[in-house]
Amino acid sequence: MSLLKENSRVTIVLAAALAVRLSMLMLDTPPLRSDSLTYHNLALSILTGEYSRDGYPTAFVVPGYPLFLAGIYAFSGGGETAVRVIQSFLDVATALLFFLICRKIFDKRNAFIALVIFAFFPSNILYTQAILTETLFGFASMLFLLLLYGDDVQKRPFISGVVFSAALLIRTSFLLCIVPAVLYLFRSMRQASETSAPRAIAGKAVLFAAGAMLVVSPWLIRNKITIGEYVLSTQGGSTLWEGSNPGATGTWNKQTADANPLFEEKDELKADREFRKQALQFMSENPAKFVELGFRKIGYLFSSERMALLYFAETQPGTGSTEAYRKMNPLLLALVNLPYFAVMLLGLWGILLPMKKRSLAAGLVIAWIATVFLFVGLPRYHYVLIPFFVIGAVNLIIAGVSSVLNQRPAVKIAGALGSLFLIAVWSAEFYLLFMKQN
Repeated sequence: MSLLKENSRVTIVLAAALAVRLSMLMLDTPPLRSDSLTYHNLALSILTGEYSRDGYPTAFVVPGYPLFLAGIYAFSGGGETAVRVIQSFLDVATALLFFLICRKIFDKRNAFIALVIFAFFPSNILYTQAILTETLFGFASMLFLLLLYGDDVQKRPFISGVVFSAALLIRTSFLLCIVPAVLYLFRSMRQASETSAPRAIAGKAVLFAAGAMLVVSPWLIRNKITIGEYVLSTQGGSTLWEGSNPGATGTWNKQTADANPLFEEKDELKADREFRKQALQFMSENPAKFVELGFRKIGYLFSSERMALLYFAETQPGTGSTEAYRKMNPLLLALVNLPYFAVMLLGLWGILLPMKKRSLAAGLVIAWIATVFLFVGLPRYHYVLIPFFVIGAVNLIIAGVSSVLNQRPAVKIAGALGSLFLIAVWSAEFYLLFMKQN
């Protein structure tokens, strides 16, 4: 609150960002489907005193977001409007956390520029109106990143562990990001003389683990009791298989999934193990294909903001998502996608340029890309990367585009290859959507 009082510009931006999000309540949303319907039904099951799917106890999806929905439904009497209102406020709070992170990297002026870009980023606004994990996960992960970027994890390791597990119970795919976080913390603690003793480092690690286990252990124990195993989720095997099987395309493929009877298996542990077995067998027997699919997954990860837009599209039976996307207003497509294209291209180069805590930002981006490479790619998964690419874009603006010319050849090659990859992905998507219509 003191920050907002001292900086009226930040207050104005956050208030305007909230107003834009609340104005989106006038936007009609279609009936819940796919993941949104799954989260909604799980929330309803919680309100009846269980956590079940199709009448069976489940651990298919971690409970963070369904619990969030159930809490809102309990106080509001149900319906999407209350969720959209609360997510609007939550996303503005996330923007404030993002500004505080940027203050660890930039001066006040450039941190403010980053805030403006992030607060009015079109897909961030759209996801506040969707029954999806993006907004809640964005808040939890941004809170953990603020602790990380401010080196507060080593000052408050127990609280940091609590926040990390909270984010993990919203999205298990966040798990691999702990690797660059731990490496960064270990290095920073080794550099600080007062915490460099191995005993001090070990003690803080134990406190972090204790905080993390405090949050996650009730869920693990519940799963042991109800389904027979200490697991975070039983979705990992099927997600791994969706990305690595003979019919895989790199993204979710309904036709291939419908052909696998394991998706109808009621024993989630049995299905999870068999999915994982089939996926690992495919990877070992087809290493070249696995690598090819990995790059396809990354392509889907960085493709346009189609999922943010398609959520609000009314589709008729038999109408595919590609056809629905193709029929959207071109001005709307440009309004949402052009800022995304600009931030990703500029941000790629900016992350490669020198800046404070660059290794941490780059490490977290690489960890997320590696997760997608292993499992499956969807366009909405790049939501997690937007904060880092906004930071990178602002870093490039500060340094100037000409600063790229002074970088090492390795940096220039990495930036050029990355830019060509992004442009190729977007060009191919544009061609398939609007030029090749069969």
